[in-house]
Amino acid sequence: TTLINEWIKNMHSVGGILTPDINGSRKLLDIHNQTYYNLQLQDDEIGIKIGRFVFDDKVFSMAREIITKAINGQFEWIVIDEIGRLEINQNLGLEPAISELIEAYKSNQIASKILLIVRDYLLHDVINHYQLNNVVVLEKDFFITPTPLRKLPQSNITGLVLCGGQSVRMGRDKAFIIYHQQEQYAHVAEMLKPICNQVFVSCNGKQIDTISKNYQIVEDNATFQNAGPMTGVLSAFEQYPDTALLVVGCDYPHLIKHDIQALIDAREENIDAICYYHPETKMNEPLIAVYEKQCAPLLLDYFNQGFSSLRHFLNTVNTKRLLPEDLTRMKSVDF
Repeated sequence: TTLINEWIKNMHSVGGILTPDINGSRKLLDIHNQTYYNLQLQDDEIGIKIGRFVFDDKVFSMAREIITKAINGQFEWIVIDEIGRLEINQNLGLEPAISELIEAYKSNQIASKILLIVRDYLLHDVINHYQLNNVVVLEKDFFITPTPLRKLPQSNITGLVLCGGQSVRMGRDKAFIIYHQQEQYAHVAEMLKPICNQVFVSCNGKQIDTISKNYQIVEDNATFQNAGPMTGVLSAFEQYPDTALLVVGCDYPHLIKHDIQALIDAREENIDAICYYHPETKMNEPLIAVYEKQCAPLLLDYFNQGFSSLRHFLNTVNTKRLLPEDLTRMKSVDF
C-alpha cells in the first residue's frame, strides 16, 4: 500500500481506494478526492472482524460507493486495495462493487486500466474467482521503476488525413465541405502540421486533382481497395512503415487540436495503438487514433486474413483507450 501510494503521486488521473496504515490504524483513502476515513474500529466495537482486527461496515459501504463511481469516471487507472478472503469467500467487504468493476472492464464499458492489489498467496484464487483470463501480474519493481509507462518522445509521427471514402450517405464529398473557412481536409491537415513531422492527405484517385498542391498526398493502393478507411492506413504504412501514424478522419468537424494532442501525449512504450473510446456506444473511434509503427505488419496480416474493420483491429492489439472530454467533438458528420 505504501509503495502504491508513492507511485500514484506521479500518475495522471487515478481513482479508486487505498487502505494505508496511519499511526497504527487502518484508513480508507479515496484516491481521487484525497480524503481519508477511519476504517479500523476499536477491538470492543461492533463491525466486520477480519483476523484480530475489526473494521467499520459503514466505511466499507463508502469504499464500495467510491469504486462504483470510478466506473463512470474518466480515470487512466482505477486502484483497488485490496481483494481478500472477505470478498472471494464471503462476498462481503468490497463486494459487489469489485465484481461490477471487473464486469464493466471485461465488457469494454470503461477504458481505464484496473490495478487490483492482492496478497501473493491469494493470487491464483482471485484470478480464478473473477475469471481474469488476461490478467497481467505486476511485480513491485514495476512501481519503483515504471519503465513500461515511459512516455514516447513526440517525434517520428506522421499525420494522415483520411478523406478517401465515397461519401455515399453524405451525397457529396465530405472532405471538401467548408466548416472552418477552408475545406475540411485542409483544416484537419493544418491542425496536424504543428504536432507531426510530416502530414499527408489520404485520397482516392478521383480526388487527386482536387487536393491543393500545398499538401502531400498518399493515394489509395489498389491492393487494399474496398477496405474502407483501412485502405488509406495500409497505403500509408506501405510507403512509410517506419513511422507511427496519427490518423484523423475528415468527417469530425467539431474536433479541436487539444483532442489530437491528447493522443500524442498518451503514447507509451509497449502500446500498439491509442484511440478514443465512446462511453455511450461502447465502441472505439478508429479514425481519431495513433497507430504505432509496429501496427504496420499486424494490420497487413489482419487485412490478408480477409478483415477490413479498423475498429475491430484495435481489439486485436494492445490499444490504449482515452475517454473524450466532450462527446460532441467526437461526432461524425457523414450523412
